[in-house]
Amino acid sequence: MAVVAFLLLVSPALVSVSNISGTTYTYDRTEVVVDEENGITYATDPPSDDAHISEEIGCSVPQDTRTCAFERHLLSNATIPTEVYTNNPAAPFDIGINRYQYVELDGSVYDVSYVGNRSVQRDDGLYRIDLALEPTEATDALRHVSINVSTESEEVPPVVVEAARQGTATADRAVEIPQTPLRVGEDTYYRVLLTSQNDPNSIGSLFGLGLSIVGPIAGLYIGYRLSRRVEIRYVGGNDT
Repeated sequence: MAVVAFLLLVSPALVSVSNISGTTYTYDRTEVVVDEENGITYATDPPSDDAHISEEIGCSVPQDTRTCAFERHLLSNATIPTEVYTNNPAAPFDIGINRYQYVELDGSVYDVSYVGNRSVQRDDGLYRIDLALEPTEATDALRHVSINVSTESEEVPPVVVEAARQGTATADRAVEIPQTPLRVGEDTYYRVLLTSQNDPNSIGSLFGLGLSIVGPIAGLYIGYRLSRRVEIRYVGGNDT
């Protein structure tokens, strides 16, 4: 009875491990390439309208309207002033709040950078820092933002690595997918996304949910009853 009580207490964990509901998650890959006309892009149609290539590449989906508008404005104006100043305008500068490392506009890739404006100097001698975009090679940018599954696989869930290498993979639970391409070869990149979630066993789902709720309560009740039971065994001789 004590074993039964223990199993009921840990039933939520057992339901999760056994996947009694039958839910499966399918992950698929889409190849990412560098095209002379389109820059960093999907080799085929995007798996979904909001499937950005990388969170490290601004404006990598058409829906990123605000980012694209700002970066296009910056590109057409060369620089945009900030309220940050430095005493060494020649040194590389990073204010540490970059949302992304690169920007892709009209098939060209740019490095998000900050430059010292020597023409704007305050009375204390400090120079203003301006926002700027520096052209960079698309192949270098893609390699920089990607994760090499051969050397950094510990950062990526195994099912995602399998999908990147094999084309598709399934799991009985959802995992966190890196929001950037995965490099599986010297110059081979794939973006892995969750493409479907199937729950074919509704009865199993209800049973698993019920067991997760009722099981611990029943386990506590049985444990309470067992704690109040006392066994007395008489081992003396017969009275004469």
